Amino acid sequence: MIIDIHTHTFPDALTERAIAQLSARAGVPAYTDGTCDGLRASMARAGVGVSCVMPVATKPAQVRAINAWAAEVNARCADLICFGVLYPGAEGWEAEIAQLVADGIRGVKLHPDYQDFFVDEPRAIELFRAIADAGLILLVHAGVDIGLPPPTHCPPDRLARALDAAPNLTVIAAHMGGFRQWEDVHYYLAGRDLYLDTCYTLPELGPEPMTALIRAHGPERVLFGTDSPWADQAADIAALRALPLTETEHTAILSENARRLLGL
Repeated sequence: MIIDIHTHTFPDALTERAIAQLSARAGVPAYTDGTCDGLRASMARAGVGVSCVMPVATKPAQVRAINAWAAEVNARCADLICFGVLYPGAEGWEAEIAQLVADGIRGVKLHPDYQDFFVDEPRAIELFRAIADAGLILLVHAGVDIGLPPPTHCPPDRLARALDAAPNLTVIAAHMGGFRQWEDVHYYLAGRDLYLDTCYTLPELGPEPMTALIRAHGPERVLFGTDSPWADQAADIAALRALPLTETEHTAILSENARRLLGL
């Protein structure tokens, strides 16, 4: 069973506007219509058994509504696992974490660039420690976001400091630990106790550097992700399978690592 650890969908009423705005901002086409049904159709074409949906709260006021929607998606779609959201420094995050746990949501997605916080600043570390104490997974956007201007709020060196400050946190660093900052990933993060996801990385990094980074970090800590709808799931699977890895390593990245992490 192939597991895509990093995808995006939107509530049906918001999908058309969200896809149009995000595509225009980043200059990237969408490969689905942005709905849960559109993602599931892509999964069927690609042979993906489970996709994890990663919403983003760009304002504190959005957190409760997004998390209620995430719980609804999880109840309705057995093949989708929707993470929740939090907002560093916002009021009521302690109660929101408790509600995420009560709703059976497995993890939280944070995007430091959209949420305007540096990953190693005190309000972030306080939140990370609480996420860890609650037994939740954190998936964090790492490196450059091509749709937003500098600064980069989660570069590899700052993420390394955050890991030191919250050592019990289970972290998935998107885009192989730092989009367009992969030399620093090798220096600060490779081999550390965190997961890296492959989403939106291989076409830009290239096969040989991608393979080298996987080997430097350890295939057992790499998770397949696509960033759908901003990439085609079938094409990303084919590109990953073309890397000169062993069958055991391919299976670990495409399935077994995520299965173990998510408790499937």
